[in-house]
Amino acid sequence: MGTLTKSAVRVPPMSLRGGKATANTAKAAPTWSLRIARSLGAENAVDLLVRQHRQIKLGFLKAALPGPWRSRNFHRLMRLLAVHEAAEEAHVHPVARRALQHGREVAARRRNEEKAAKELLISLWRTGPDGPGYLRRLNEARRVITQHAAREEREEFTALRQAVSVPRLRMLGAEVKLTQAYAPTRPHRWVNNEATNKLAAPVLGPVDRALDAVRHRTGT
Repeated sequence: MGTLTKSAVRVPPMSLRGGKATANTAKAAPTWSLRIARSLGAENAVDLLVRQHRQIKLGFLKAALPGPWRSRNFHRLMRLLAVHEAAEEAHVHPVARRALQHGREVAARRRNEEKAAKELLISLWRTGPDGPGYLRRLNEARRVITQHAAREEREEFTALRQAVSVPRLRMLGAEVKLTQAYAPTRPHRWVNNEATNKLAAPVLGPVDRALDAVRHRTGT
């Protein structure tokens, strides 16, 4: 066999730190994950969740309006709130916990706020759009959730933009969309962290969606 020349062998550039070769990809997402993200729209997770916060604020206003559309608006709001929180608890807060300075404290505060909000949503769900005290419970949930969303955007989302690369945020956006496509569509008290949300999606998600389909067909 002939001898190999330097031009015949190309070594990818690496940085040397402490005698060890390390690729400069600490914050980059894997190539396969970027392909998945592109297939799901590649929307930045923070942009997606902030947009949903605006939709939730509008949803509360619509759910308060009297008339024949109140029930539909109420169930749309509850569905959006359920899938939104499921994706945050399953994927976004865990990333914040690992990536941010004081991430554990930030994620813990968000989880505690979401547990309190979920109790209000369970009470609101049981009351329903035609039950006594509906508007009072709706307004109480709106106030708590709006404050939570503002703190989330200020304390967590701003820091995620700075600490996490754009490709990783796009991959996180794909994970959020995928989770929301299968998540439960109503509040469940014990589904309130990363593990329980990931376990609930394949179990409670189909059940909730089947109940939604029945309600839609019967008009209840």
